[in-house]
Amino acid sequence: MSNHFYPEWTVAEVREIGDTYEVDASYDVDPEACLKCGVVGQLYKHGTKTIRYVDAPVHGRQTFVNCKRARYRCRDCGGTFMQPLPDMDDDRRMTVRCREYIEKQCLLKPNTHVAEDVGINEKVVRQIGQADADRRFEEHAEGITCPRVLGIDELFLGGEMRAIFVNVETSWPIELLPSRGNVAVTNFLCNLPGRHDCEIVTTDMWKPYKVAVQYAMPQAVLIVDKWHVMRMANEVMDTARKRFQGLLTDADRKSLKNRKSMFLRRPFQLSPKEQLDLDGWLKNTPELRGAYETKEAFMAIWQHRKRELAKAALDEWRASIPGHLKALFRPVVTATTNWETEILNYFDHGRFTNAATEARNRVIKMTNRLGAGYSFKMIRARALFGKRPGRLKAEAEAARKDRMIECMSCKALFDPGVVVHHIKPVAAGVEDNLIRLCPDCHRFHTEEWFNHGSRSTRKSE
Repeated sequence: MSNHFYPEWTVAEVREIGDTYEVDASYDVDPEACLKCGVVGQLYKHGTKTIRYVDAPVHGRQTFVNCKRARYRCRDCGGTFMQPLPDMDDDRRMTVRCREYIEKQCLLKPNTHVAEDVGINEKVVRQIGQADADRRFEEHAEGITCPRVLGIDELFLGGEMRAIFVNVETSWPIELLPSRGNVAVTNFLCNLPGRHDCEIVTTDMWKPYKVAVQYAMPQAVLIVDKWHVMRMANEVMDTARKRFQGLLTDADRKSLKNRKSMFLRRPFQLSPKEQLDLDGWLKNTPELRGAYETKEAFMAIWQHRKRELAKAALDEWRASIPGHLKALFRPVVTATTNWETEILNYFDHGRFTNAATEARNRVIKMTNRLGAGYSFKMIRARALFGKRPGRLKAEAEAARKDRMIECMSCKALFDPGVVVHHIKPVAAGVEDNLIRLCPDCHRFHTEEWFNHGSRSTRKSE
């Protein structure tokens, strides 16, 4: 237990009382000068006082420090003062690391849970969290900058729709606004440092976002997230299923309802049993087969690699919709016509989506759902300063490649955790007689195969 304590402190005793630790400790550094007059060398001890401080949990237990704190008197001015304790927060009667622990945890957990872990009142946790949020907001305002690829989306928090801005390449939010209206979004983008360096903006088909981006950063390419477009086709498919479902008997209606996900997922996402079941429904229900085939033809547009091919496929799809399904698919046709340029930008500008933004939205909602009654300020603090990945994607990928080793056969990089070593005959002047192979080359490890004169063919050839 003493190893967990601060240096320059002496731990006299550690007691386990129920589920808590009680630590008796004293600070070993005496002040050199009087805190009242500044005179050096005129201090003497004038009694002691034991003060109880709250410490950060140790081994998951609440921990309290009973500090034997000295009092000093100055011979020169006669003033008295308590021994300075730089490791303690006297305003809250807790250690500095306890306050820092609370600051981090209240961004991730409900305040009541943090208070229970530490052993203090929930109000104190809330006050510490609000003060820390104010400090973080000041630092954030000074360092915020527009990323190269900006994602814009909205999420429902605190009873209102909020606009969120995410760095798509790092999957981390840069700002959360109290509104998603045109004025709020435009003002933010116009005042965002580095906005003229933004190259790509991913968003959904919310017109205020498009207007704001075109006004504030006209040089940026706007890409409509493909998942929002695909979702419209799935919604049409679901509508067709519900209409047909209403014509069935109770047993068949329940059976079809339980299989609704089969009609919304792609064929390669289905198990063999589900594919067989889906095929049976489509062969016996022409009403569903037409809608499903039209939906799948629309989904196939995103399999193209070039913009020209995707545009041709989109035009062909709109022209090939069966007459009896045109009214059903009209919302999709209208959306793809009005937003055609932004939809097709996906194919020739890096194929970026808003997946990172949607994933961050889900995490924020889950974190916020754990508590109740948070103010927008604390919701924003949790969104911007909550648990962040230890490394950015690019850094993690670079670190992963640095760990990789090269196969001595096919020259491919592979994880050293699956390296296969083979020992070859020791030759004169050769120190390393290990052959490092990837798993794919493991079965070809005979001495003859490694011989260049052999008739066997290397994998790399």
